[in-house]
Amino acid sequence: MFTRSTWFKSKVILLIVYGCFLITLSIFKTTEIMLPAIFRMEFFLGGDKLTHLILSSILSFLALWALAYKSSKGLMYRCFIICLLLIIGLLVDELHQALVGSRRFEWLDFACGVGGIGLGFMSFLAIQYFQLKHNITSGY
Repeated sequence: MFTRSTWFKSKVILLIVYGCFLITLSIFKTTEIMLPAIFRMEFFLGGDKLTHLILSSILSFLALWALAYKSSKGLMYRCFIICLLLIIGLLVDELHQALVGSRRFEWLDFACGVGGIGLGFMSFLAIQYFQLKHNITSGY
């Protein structure tokens, strides 16, 4: 049986593993390692822009699920801070691409990433609202 602490740690570990997966994808694309596999994944997800949207929405949802809990400042404050940090991280990654010869910076990639963060945020809030409305509590 999961305790509150174990459940929190499990969510954070899942977030870290997914974050490492995204960093690895970026490194592989920059160093041009496994490009055919990465291009196949992008094709499977609907293309480059849709891949940015999907991967960042998953990251946003996992980050909010793992880190946004009610505190003295409230859930919405934590959600705002987490999403802001994700957007800054996304911007850093996109600006890094402008400095590397094997990659290119595109504002549309950044916009799709920010849209994905917003989509993950809205999905998280919809689930929170559903749980509140139907008085569903997991205890964690």
